[in-house]
Amino acid sequence: MKTQMNQKIESVKTGWYVWFFPAIALAFCGWLYMKYRNERGPTIRISFEDASSLQAEKTRVRFRGVTIGTIKNLEVADDNKDVIATVLLTRDAERFAVEGTKFWIVSPKVNFQGVSGLETIFAGTYIAAHPGKPDGQFKDEFKGQMTSEVNEPLESTTTYFLETSNAESITTGDSVTFRGIPVGAVTKVTLSKTAQQALIQINIQNRYVKLVRTNTVFWRKVGVQAKLGLFNSEIKMNSLDAVLHGGIDFFTPDAVGEIAKAQSHFAFNQTPPKDYQKWNPKLEF
Repeated sequence: MKTQMNQKIESVKTGWYVWFFPAIALAFCGWLYMKYRNERGPTIRISFEDASSLQAEKTRVRFRGVTIGTIKNLEVADDNKDVIATVLLTRDAERFAVEGTKFWIVSPKVNFQGVSGLETIFAGTYIAAHPGKPDGQFKDEFKGQMTSEVNEPLESTTTYFLETSNAESITTGDSVTFRGIPVGAVTKVTLSKTAQQALIQINIQNRYVKLVRTNTVFWRKVGVQAKLGLFNSEIKMNSLDAVLHGGIDFFTPDAVGEIAKAQSHFAFNQTPPKDYQKWNPKLEF
């Protein structure tokens, strides 16, 4: 009788030990889940034209060097035009899920004007963010930019479009210059809806928009210009960056037109206009 009682007591003791550790593990998992729920922020979706440099569970979203979110999933949009990145923001980054917030991809780029995105060589490509207005309405769908070469936020620039039959050598990030001074950048190169022309989207910093007039002329910046003759030859070389990457120059004739409206379209010329060096318009900005 005593032996049976002892066996029951031992069985109870053994059963208690068997369930003790699973109970502790279950409680710990519950604590981790609650911690995860308390720290997670809203989920947003950012569409990009290309996601070759982005990775799910690895690519971070940053603001001023601080991680505010992580890409959880990448999928092709229903219309096959974009790739959608599903991003989980941290709890303290809820203010980024509002109208006006901008997102763009930061990757390393080296040219003779300097080095940008150098930190991505070790940390990897990331998505940079610029918050919208503090009182902006909640939003969870955004259109991201492939790059942002303008030091100012994108909302501090004005967009224009250049039309051409050939956009060869023009790429996103190329500089747009006026009298040799960078005033903007190429932010997108694509085809027109009918595929009969190439469209070059440029963003000019707002403090320089008065330089863009209705009769402003845009042309491809070339690295080397040569004028050869039998008795007189002339070769002009621009910056090394222009030699390697090109870019866009623009200028306005002396008969100055009205200030061009945002989203205006201009013809993009392969060569500069004749005698444009003699133009000297008075443009106050």
